[in-house]
Amino acid sequence: MKEKILILALIFSISAFAQKKILFLGNSYTAVNNLPNLLYQMALADGETIIFDSYTPGGYTLQQHSNDVTALAKINSQAWDVVVLQEQSQLPSFPPFQVITDVLPFAKKLDSLIHVNNPCTQTVFYMTWGRKYGDQGNCANYPPLCTYAGMQERLRESYLLMADENHARVSPVGIAFQNSIAADTTLDLYVSDFSHPSVAGSYLAACTFYASIFKRNPVGNTFLSGLSGTTAAFLQNIAAHTVLDSLSTWKIGVYEPNADFSFTQNGLTASFTSENVYSSSHSWSFGSTLYNPDFTFPTAGDFSITHIACDACRCDTLTKTIHINSIGIEENVLDPFLKIYPNPSNEYVMIALLTNTISHSLKLNLISMDGKQLYNSVLPENSNLKIDLRKFKKGNYLLRFEDVSGRICTKKISLE
Repeated sequence: MKEKILILALIFSISAFAQKKILFLGNSYTAVNNLPNLLYQMALADGETIIFDSYTPGGYTLQQHSNDVTALAKINSQAWDVVVLQEQSQLPSFPPFQVITDVLPFAKKLDSLIHVNNPCTQTVFYMTWGRKYGDQGNCANYPPLCTYAGMQERLRESYLLMADENHARVSPVGIAFQNSIAADTTLDLYVSDFSHPSVAGSYLAACTFYASIFKRNPVGNTFLSGLSGTTAAFLQNIAAHTVLDSLSTWKIGVYEPNADFSFTQNGLTASFTSENVYSSSHSWSFGSTLYNPDFTFPTAGDFSITHIACDACRCDTLTKTIHINSIGIEENVLDPFLKIYPNPSNEYVMIALLTNTISHSLKLNLISMDGKQLYNSVLPENSNLKIDLRKFKKGNYLLRFEDVSGRICTKKISLE
């Protein structure tokens, strides 16, 4: 099982840098300045390849997409890695009761159709921005729409609700707009209708999508879309901080395998806790495949622990260095009575007791530097032991000895 998990992790690691297939379903907020192509160019400049398609009739709603022959044909045209859904720019800002009836059912319908076509497709909801001066046409009927801030807050609430209901991600372009405006009011993200994006606005959207889909930092990307280096760098930083500082807020990774973990310690035994429930299989560098395993380390010190968490579609990998304290355990009392030679070695190692003062056998474990137990035996009293190392890879290992009283001695050996 462990080998299968590691192979799957390798496959997903490779595929993370392979072609990613993305479909955009939206309207003019996606079509203006060709947002999908901006994202393609940005990914290409960073060594990624995107295959994309889009369907963006002006003013289209999710309800219209959910019943449109062309939209449905595009969903079913191939196994997409990501499908981006963008609602008409005003609807999600309307009162909650109206969003419940006019938006949420069609977001769910489209998400369901996407996963019927390919269960492993990620749905990403494209959170748009409030109009520069609010939605004055609907202001009288719903006061929050009278200002940019009020409209933006309603868009934020509705898109997060869409993501929660469908276990999907949000690309928080609207919040990136808000953060950009707060940092520099002179950079206009709108065209003259105070609704659609300028080139700078679409570039900010592309940066935000890049961070949201790839979970990678757009800062330093060489694709500038005709903007000055200073302006592009500013927008890259806005997108990076908006997305990458708040991944869980935008549901990025929340409903997917997440390899993050914590641990508690009792003596040399660590109890590990996986931080995400959306994983069906686990692999730990010390050999366990349990969700929340325990592991007893050979000695105190710093250890590099790798955790791979997978579901049926994807894997996430995380490596942390943790420190283990030798709380209440008497270490290396046995050291003066042991001799290990040759060290370094290229074939075998001999272990000898230098005195007959130890009148009992010692438990012995050979352990890799990442904590895996590779070999165990018993060193009898008044005896020597030879361990054949030829089946192990070159590198450093630990020999851990323990007597009947729980006293421990750990010796490092090298295989050349």
